[in-house]
Amino acid sequence: MEGSTSMHRVPPLVKVPLKYAVVAAVLAIAAILVLFYTHRHPLLIPIIYDYRILLFGVFIFFSLKELKEVYNQGILHFWQGLLAGIIFYIGLGLIVGIFILIFGNVHEPFLLEYIEGTIRGLELNKEQLTSENVITITEEEFERQITLMRSTRPYQMALDYFIKSCVIGFFLTILLAVIMRKTDRWSSRS
Repeated sequence: MEGSTSMHRVPPLVKVPLKYAVVAAVLAIAAILVLFYTHRHPLLIPIIYDYRILLFGVFIFFSLKELKEVYNQGILHFWQGLLAGIIFYIGLGLIVGIFILIFGNVHEPFLLEYIEGTIRGLELNKEQLTSENVITITEEEFERQITLMRSTRPYQMALDYFIKSCVIGFFLTILLAVIMRKTDRWSSRS
């Protein structure tokens, strides 16, 4: 009984985005597993095609909408939207990052396919990366990167996922916080 009363003391500004982060994390984990088992490693998708853009957009929107309509009588300040979005994407990034860490440690092909795919991508772009026409890397640096890639560990995949989630989430949060915000001044006109 005590645990349920302590949850009621959590402010909606924290509780609502965390609730949506957990649901979105379950969907993100499902997407990771589906992509991996259909031979499309989820951590090798270019960030502009990343499923997180749609997933985060939808769930941050619903978090802000619930905060605004259910808890704030139609008012959502920019700072509230920003804080709720940050709580959402950090929560989701941590949950899924922990999953990636565990899955990468217990299911070795997840890690090995990531390493192989990244090396394959580097080798496909080797000419561009080592060309003298643009600012690039030396042949030695390229080989060093390949060697470093071979020693990748699951915690590095989890950290990469978390960082990319924060980048995606940050920009979507700003955009949605601006769109969803409504103050007293505007609510009197509605």
